[in-house]
Amino acid sequence: MEKLIVADNTELEIRPGAGLGAITVEVEDFAGLETVYNALTKSGNLDTVKFKSGDNVTGEYADMKLESPVFRSVDVVDGKVQAAISIREKTEMEKAIDEIRAQQDAQDGAILDLAGMMGGE
Repeated sequence: MEKLIVADNTELEIRPGAGLGAITVEVEDFAGLETVYNALTKSGNLDTVKFKSGDNVTGEYADMKLESPVFRSVDVVDGKVQAAISIREKTEMEKAIDEIRAQQDAQDGAILDLAGMMGGE
């Protein structure tokens, strides 16, 4: 069995022969697509991605981004729902933006803490 494993260790069953730009996720029914969607869109979950075949890790990637639309196609094959997705490595610009956002979040937190101390809280 082939799997795609995201940063929070969610394991998604995928069809054999997957590549970053062409991954087919397989779930039992359409409701299972919600689990796939949540795993792929959760903040930080594509920071690390592993492909696994049986017990062997066949690929490890970092700083990945989900391509839009999330599901490129959805079909029912042999009673299971299959959805095609695509991920890619973030560009240097996207990585720089993520870093700036993280620094800004830290700075915003420090300013709130300082404001709380100055306000007597």
